[in-house]
Amino acid sequence: MAGTEFGHALGRTRALSGLPVAPLVERYGELVCAQQALGLRHLGELLVPAGRRLRVLDGVFAVEGPGRRRHVGVEALRALRASRTEVEATALLDRLVEVQTHDQAALRRILLYQLVHLLHDHPRGELPDTAAGLGVDPDEAAALVHAAAGRVRLDPAQRSAAEGLEDAWLGGRVRAAARCAAALPAAGGDPLLAGRLAGLAERVRAADALLDEAREHEDREDLEAAAARYGQAARLARDCPRAVRGLVRTHRPGEEDPGPLEAAPVPGGVALRRPRGADPDGTWWVVRLTRREPLTTPLPHVHGELGGGLGGGTLTDLRAPLGREVRYVAFPHAGAGPAGPPLISAPLLVAPEVTELSVADGRARIEASWVRPAGAVGVDVTLTGPGSRPVPLAPPLPGARDSVRAEGLEPGGYVLRVRCRYRPEGGGDPVLSAGAALPVTVHPWPAPVLTLAAATRDAGGLELHWTGAAGAEVRLVQWPGPAPEEGAELSAAELPPALPWVDATGIAQPPPGTLATISAVAVLGERALAGPGATVEAPEPVTGLTVRRTTDGRARVSFDWPADTGRVTVAVTPQDGGERTEHLAVRAVFLREGLELPVGPGAASVTAHAAPRSAFATVAVPREAQRVALPADVAIAYRVLPGPRRMLRRGPSVLRVTLLAPGGDPGAGLPDFVLVAGAGGTARPHRPADGTELCRVTGAELAASGTVEREIVPRAPGGPYAVRGFLLGGRAASVRLDEPSLTSLVVR
Repeated sequence: MAGTEFGHALGRTRALSGLPVAPLVERYGELVCAQQALGLRHLGELLVPAGRRLRVLDGVFAVEGPGRRRHVGVEALRALRASRTEVEATALLDRLVEVQTHDQAALRRILLYQLVHLLHDHPRGELPDTAAGLGVDPDEAAALVHAAAGRVRLDPAQRSAAEGLEDAWLGGRVRAAARCAAALPAAGGDPLLAGRLAGLAERVRAADALLDEAREHEDREDLEAAAARYGQAARLARDCPRAVRGLVRTHRPGEEDPGPLEAAPVPGGVALRRPRGADPDGTWWVVRLTRREPLTTPLPHVHGELGGGLGGGTLTDLRAPLGREVRYVAFPHAGAGPAGPPLISAPLLVAPEVTELSVADGRARIEASWVRPAGAVGVDVTLTGPGSRPVPLAPPLPGARDSVRAEGLEPGGYVLRVRCRYRPEGGGDPVLSAGAALPVTVHPWPAPVLTLAAATRDAGGLELHWTGAAGAEVRLVQWPGPAPEEGAELSAAELPPALPWVDATGIAQPPPGTLATISAVAVLGERALAGPGATVEAPEPVTGLTVRRTTDGRARVSFDWPADTGRVTVAVTPQDGGERTEHLAVRAVFLREGLELPVGPGAASVTAHAAPRSAFATVAVPREAQRVALPADVAIAYRVLPGPRRMLRRGPSVLRVTLLAPGGDPGAGLPDFVLVAGAGGTARPHRPADGTELCRVTGAELAASGTVEREIVPRAPGGPYAVRGFLLGGRAASVRLDEPSLTSLVVR
């Protein structure tokens, strides 16, 4: 009945002969992903502004007003692309321009396919208002709904087959395309799909016929003819397991064979590279064979192409099954030049090795680390030593980088091998990779320095003693920063230079002002071990030191206070072997009050140096430290005694001079004692030249008798006058003069 068939009154004859069952557009899945990313229900929403209508029955038109419509072809798509700025929208429009340029009916097929599915999925898809709600012009809504109701509904599996059919066909994956075709319903009124299915069936028959012939030749052991038939069948059906496996089974390299396809496991897959003898301008499509898989298992195609211009590097199979043995076959692309022989790889176990494997040796040990590839369930590590002897190892320590450590090793050459363990997909016993091996040499290391001690030398400086480091050089150094821990392994090249003020025997003469921690390092060839340390200090010397005895075994000490020093140590050492004593002088007190110390009556030596800054340092007395020898305490005492009474008058006054030597033998060279009368009556003399000498007692007399008395002859004219004693000659500077009260030094 008129008006009941879809497209019965739509203008040109055969404007629409039937709704498409499959889009039959290459990479249709990519189009759908880009469309969904923009939030579009169907591609028509990209072609017309919001609120506008779309006509799709006799072509794709944008309705711009009553009686006005604009055809959406390649030029319209390009204009629309120029008006859009969004990256996603422009990329999708570029793809539609490419599709429409290749097939002018492609855009209409896509729109009809998507609109029909939207109507099938809608609970009210049988109503024209539903089609109008999808943006279809109301004049076409009823016809579209009527036609959609008459087209078979596809379940999810059938839709997937319909949308993947064209990619499989164009990719030469005839077996995959045949599986898609088997899942689809009859083509019905879709002539393009009917033609595609007919061509597919013819190719399947041709491939099967070639396979039968190849099998017959193989049974007759005519491997060359069998390989030729298998190769032809594989070119017709790239993903045919029988064809590809038969080709691998019967192929024998000939003179024109460029060599095997290079395949190597890498993290994340298998890297494929064309052999050196292959056509540098050729391109190949690659399939993967997995050992011990049934012939009914679909043959996977490696995504991408190998070779050809900029793509002449490697092709990586990102879906290679871990723990399984595979082979790869690369077939020349049809139309890419003369068809050459296929490239066939050797069998390969998909078991990537560890990466970033590094091995370092230390003192009687080896340390190794690596990065385990994804998918490996574990690693097996072996270490062989000199003579291929196995060395026991602890289990690796997991982490961002797996690591292992072996200790107690003898010097020599070792080989570390790390093999990854994989659990095959689908089950089975774990398999191991071939292993990554790395040689390493354990070098001899020096014996460590065990102890280091410093002691002060009487002759100045320090003496360093150490133990350990048998057979190694001991280098005494000062680190510019914190010293490494004792036992730390070092490179001899990174050591500071040896201290110039320490000789090979350990005698150290640190410069004044030194406060340093000396570290002992054992060195053997290029390797060194950090050892213990000792802190030493050489204080600044003191200059201008003078010592003068006072009374009661004491002495007054004076010196030039050294700059930048807060305290000075003054040491007194008796010459008779008595105990050395040290006295600490503080700058403020010294400058205010001076310094007086008990030194005893005997001879002694006095030294002074800046006090140490560290309580833990061994202090070196500088060789140039000033030392003052203090003789034993020797004093000459004198008294002026009134003369004895004689009747009513006193006799002449008496001078008594006594030698005092509390420190023992006064020694030779005693000075003379002279008594001087002042020139001005009661004017007291301050030096020998200030008056008249009244009497003299020689040093020899004092040394002989110890005490000498002399009458003082009155000076004319008579009358009282002041006197005073002085020491002259000999050791006058080092002999103390014990004077009486000045009021008693008057002669009457």
